[in-house]
Amino acid sequence: MTTRRTLAVLLATGVALTGCGGAEETTEAGGAAADYPTEDIRLLVPYTAGGPTDIAARALAAHMESELDQPVVVENAPGASGATAYQQLINAEADGYTLSMTALPTAVLNYLSNEVGYTREDFAPVGVVTQVPSGILVPADSPYQSLEDLFDAAREDPQAVTVGTPGATNTHAAETQRITELYDVPLTVVPFNGNAEVQTALLGENVTAGFANLSQDILPAIESGDLRVLAVGSPEPLPYVDAPTFVELGYPELVQSTTTFGVIAPAGTPDEVVQTLEETLRSATEDPQVVETLDERYVPEEFIGADGLGELFVETEETFRDVLGD
Repeated sequence: MTTRRTLAVLLATGVALTGCGGAEETTEAGGAAADYPTEDIRLLVPYTAGGPTDIAARALAAHMESELDQPVVVENAPGASGATAYQQLINAEADGYTLSMTALPTAVLNYLSNEVGYTREDFAPVGVVTQVPSGILVPADSPYQSLEDLFDAAREDPQAVTVGTPGATNTHAAETQRITELYDVPLTVVPFNGNAEVQTALLGENVTAGFANLSQDILPAIESGDLRVLAVGSPEPLPYVDAPTFVELGYPELVQSTTTFGVIAPAGTPDEVVQTLEETLRSATEDPQVVETLDERYVPEEFIGADGLGELFVETEETFRDVLGD
């Protein structure tokens, strides 16, 4: 009986000690989140240095350093349409010390169309930095004066209209495919590496049209009249581009081509840490110096935080899943 009682006491003591250990670990984790940050933060960029995502990341990093009083180190990890950076992200500790820039819909399109080892469930959204709308463009001397002219030509001859896009599995290529499927407009996608190559192909008249971001790099050619915009993919007209929206032209579904640049962390990052980062991101989008670097035309008037970015991931997935599954 004594042996049995002793064993029971030992087991109970062991359980109690185990419980104390778990409580201690939980307390330590909570304390670490409350004290965040206490060391350097890595901010991964899925693209090469010097591009719009990299520029946004460096402006954001400078602001984060001043707000959080810790170094924020920008690391470019280009490759595989962002998969290289995202793999590094999801393999890092979920503690807020490794973050990544992201670009939607491309990030979602990549895992919908390829086996990349992650989905949106592996990310913890933090918030949106900028949103860059897109449009269909033609050279200045193109015979197509309107979007309907272009679409009519495609319907008359399914091989007639080629559309240059800044990637093979990105926003613009997928949205061009949606145009074909939703409106029976046969368009041939010709993928290039980025906006600059699309612009070169348009100016050289190597493609009929282009579907690209209306970002800082392409606006000068539009403003000079070398390129004309037939339609923009934003829900509302753009004050800096003289062109109708797809919605105004009778294509209400074509509002998914805007590129959203945001920040994500690994899934499982403590809520307190995400909230700290979200508030830092909010203050960055209200900082005049940061906004000037990002270009105020692309900074949302109302800040889009973690919940909003998470909803954009879901919405993008629902929009393009069937298209890419065909």
